[in-house]
Amino acid sequence: MIHREVADGLERLWNVRVNCIWEADESSRHGEVYIFDHVFNQECTNSDVYGSVVKPLVDSFMEGFNATIFAYGQTSSGKTHTILGNKTDPGLFQLVSNQLFQHVADQVDKRYLIRCSYIEIYNEKINDLLDKSNQGLTREDIKGNVLLDAREAVVDNVDKVMENMMQGNKIRRVAATRMNERSSRSHTIFRIILESKDANQKDGPVL
Repeated sequence: MIHREVADGLERLWNVRVNCIWEADESSRHGEVYIFDHVFNQECTNSDVYGSVVKPLVDSFMEGFNATIFAYGQTSSGKTHTILGNKTDPGLFQLVSNQLFQHVADQVDKRYLIRCSYIEIYNEKINDLLDKSNQGLTREDIKGNVLLDAREAVVDNVDKVMENMMQGNKIRRVAATRMNERSSRSHTIFRIILESKDANQKDGPVL
């Protein structure tokens, strides 16, 4: 539980075992056991989540496949902590960036170009979080093709990736809710584009 829940004297409502959850209060149980692909209990760290779920996706991404990491849940359910973490428990965003640039450093026979973009979806409008002047982006053309002319920043180390994330977070739409004094009222997508070509290839496109 988060610190505020502990301070308010709240109790854990669910038991967790491997890939199952059930109500902790035996008197209110109806016998239902809910089964998922995997369930992480409250002792698990972001590194546990990363190693089990995210790292295989990043491995595939670096082999040329698309990958998506999606955090969803109500206010105060732990989305921000899972994605951004803290100094003692780095979030998935930091761990992904670390793995990505370690991979780049290890591949001596490849040259890489890495770019990132950060957009916000708020009230059915799409805004560029890396460029305040680039708001109300086109969602799709008359044929239904998605066209997002968002700024793409070139990054060459983990710190620059984190800087772009933090820069965008400063201008996200936020407001107070009953669950959180400063809760985001928008959805965001941080995109990382990885391109590569052979190190001995002087000219030509990055693959």
